[in-house]
Amino acid sequence: MSFYTIPEDDDDVELGQKLRILREQKSWTLAQASEFAGISLSHLSAIENGTRPNPSFFVVVKLAQAYGVPLEYFLDRPENDPDDDLQVASEATQTYQEIAKRLVEDKALDDPSKLLEAIAKYLRDRSAKYDHDN
Repeated sequence: MSFYTIPEDDDDVELGQKLRILREQKSWTLAQASEFAGISLSHLSAIENGTRPNPSFFVVVKLAQAYGVPLEYFLDRPENDPDDDLQVASEATQTYQEIAKRLVEDKALDDPSKLLEAIAKYLRDRSAKYDHDN
């Protein structure tokens, strides 16, 4: 059984709407969600209301952690579109997801030194993989 319900038309739902749906499913107040995610109440409210539709990467990762959903829940799904430009976006999204997972696993979001260390390790690993593949 899933911890959350993703609407059928998920691709058409904005980030703020997704957050509100998750919050309501958990019966959390905005203040509780803000506390669990570690972001300000006004910031979360602005995201939910659509007045701040593009929060930072770190905020999105914190929200995914707080709600217990995969980061992919908040991302657009460009791979459904055959346009070549979207293929590049899909690859970028995959990289974004890999970095996000690594930062969450390393608990590096709240510690700048851990954050830089985790990003540097990720880049070294990618470079080594690229060198190995070529």
